[in-house]
Amino acid sequence: MKDATKIPMFFHEFKGRDKIPDVDIVSYRLVVEGAVSHRLQLSLMDLEERLPVLEAQRRFYCVNGWSLAALWRGFALKDLLALVEPEPQAPYLRATSIGGYEDTGRITDLVNGGAMLVTHMNAEPLSLARGKPIRLMIFDRYQFRGVKALAKIEVVHEYRPGAWVKYGYTDATIQPFPHLAIDRGEELMPEAEVIGIGDEEV
Repeated sequence: MKDATKIPMFFHEFKGRDKIPDVDIVSYRLVVEGAVSHRLQLSLMDLEERLPVLEAQRRFYCVNGWSLAALWRGFALKDLLALVEPEPQAPYLRATSIGGYEDTGRITDLVNGGAMLVTHMNAEPLSLARGKPIRLMIFDRYQFRGVKALAKIEVVHEYRPGAWVKYGYTDATIQPFPHLAIDRGEELMPEAEVIGIGDEEV
């Protein structure tokens, strides 16, 4: 088995820097705003108190051809959205990192795909490299659609291309070919439930 701590980590918003800035957990607040009935600023403790805690053993996939299975702990995106009550005519969710990376997707796609706001990996709080303190995990899409070090979630009316979409990564559906499973040291076909037929953001 290969060491899962050695898997590639990449933060588009901090490229060219010596290190990723750390996050002060005490002062951290997740902002949820936009076309919602209730705008919120939530600490990690607020999230624990207001949302059901979810654990899921899931595999995620990188567009570079590798995958990793882990036990993820956090909160279902659908439960957070239930707190803020999105306007029904606003179909998109825009997620933005502390450093400014952003991605926009259809709320229905995210909810139906079981998107999570992850705070722990294999019973440990997310490390800085993994996306401390909260990472948006989208298990049925390649992870360039997820956002590490999540700072803000907005419910919006219009789609806006995210960082990698602007470079041509317009299809985030997991492709049906073997990916190197870092946790097992072998190539595996993607699980059937994560192989999609194409994005329809615009």
